[in-house]
Amino acid sequence: MLVANDVRLDSRVQKAAYSAAEAGYDVLLLGYEPNRKGRPSDPAYIGAAQVVRTGLHNKWQIAQWPLKDDGAPSLRLMPFRALSFASSLDYKARRRIVQRIKEPGTGDGSVKHRAKEVLWKVYFRDGDWRRTARHLLWLESSWSALIEEFEPDLIHAHDMHTPGIAVRVADKLGRKGKRPKVLYDAHEFVAGVSMPEQRRLAYVGLEGEYVRKADAVITVSPLLGQWLQERYHLTETPGVVANAPMLHVPGDEPGDERDESGNTDSAEAPSLRKACGLADDVPLLVYSGAVSPMRGIATMVAGLPELPDVHVAVVRGADTEFTRALQKQAEDLGVADRLHMVGYVAPHLVPQYLASADIGVIPILHTPNHEVALITKYYEYMHAKLPIVVSDVQAMADFTRELGNGEVFTAEDAHEYAQAVAKVLADRPAYASRYTDDLLAANSWEGQAEVLGGVYARLLGREPEPRTGVRAFGETDEPNA
Repeated sequence: MLVANDVRLDSRVQKAAYSAAEAGYDVLLLGYEPNRKGRPSDPAYIGAAQVVRTGLHNKWQIAQWPLKDDGAPSLRLMPFRALSFASSLDYKARRRIVQRIKEPGTGDGSVKHRAKEVLWKVYFRDGDWRRTARHLLWLESSWSALIEEFEPDLIHAHDMHTPGIAVRVADKLGRKGKRPKVLYDAHEFVAGVSMPEQRRLAYVGLEGEYVRKADAVITVSPLLGQWLQERYHLTETPGVVANAPMLHVPGDEPGDERDESGNTDSAEAPSLRKACGLADDVPLLVYSGAVSPMRGIATMVAGLPELPDVHVAVVRGADTEFTRALQKQAEDLGVADRLHMVGYVAPHLVPQYLASADIGVIPILHTPNHEVALITKYYEYMHAKLPIVVSDVQAMADFTRELGNGEVFTAEDAHEYAQAVAKVLADRPAYASRYTDDLLAANSWEGQAEVLGGVYARLLGREPEPRTGVRAFGETDEPNA
């Protein structure tokens, strides 16, 4: 498995690696650590899956995979070629070019700026990622020796950054003997992701070049699967593997919880309501996850004056300029005492953390990517058995109307949002009753892992024997065989 992040906060990748290893596969998950230089990290483990992280400037390779005395794999490292001096100069030249040209529409209209906008179009062209996203080639250099030594039967390429690496390494291995199958896991609608235009063009071009060269494609929602098939003229609709929570987290006994390091203790399960200091009878709405203007959280704050006695919790990471702007908005509206900024808990604890709220809110604004997404927090709210109030972005609005587990409002309309919240609060048990055991099982990671396992088996034409016993979920320094 390949993913261009450090794995630690990517719950989809963690669960995929864990489940594949439990199904009996030998799993090597390669991640990227921005500040890592030199040799790859020592192996870590998610259950029986091995995790190795590299930087972009990898000077080492795995020579072989000998076994320790206890039977666990160990790494023996040897020097590998570094980036050439010429490549470093090339990078500096490209960086200076990017700093001196202007994205169309960002200039001041002068002849000089219009010329810089023309040069931008000439330089970036139509997603020429080989020139404008060279870091992906460096990442391939860091990973290729590790992949080749592992001799995979299947390469699972996560997200927009990795399909090119997976296909090129697979083709290289094919020229030497046996080509592994490639599975591209499209986490997002790349053309609709909010990012600098030149970077978006690069990833759109990369995906367009390699999506049809993968042996199979999966994605996160049915609507995104349809869009991918239509956009790239795929011969079949990508399968759907949703990033749903686990019904039962392996290794967690009832009443136990883990901290962010994966350690367990017998402390009481975390409670969002307690974190906010609220009594059980106080209506509490929650937004959980990344915060930015396009997430629509300002609509929740704007609706508070129409919702007397209702409180809002925003579960977020570190405070930012935007979270401070939300607090200022609440002060201006006279509702600051009803807006609570609270911290994250470990990913596998999120549903039980949120369960003490009354409604889960997804107020996101209209963007192409938001229209097709069934985002992780939707499933987290579902497993917390929270009715959901969602903006009218297509995939989640359709899903909510189908399930009857909440209400839909027009994005950015604070009055309509407040009406939707009031309607759900007035009959909350009826909405929550939609969460039957069968529905939660079908929309759990356990159910999605069966779908993923079926994709693997179809690609490989066989299945391994599942591992026996139960391994705890969560990253450790020692193998859990």
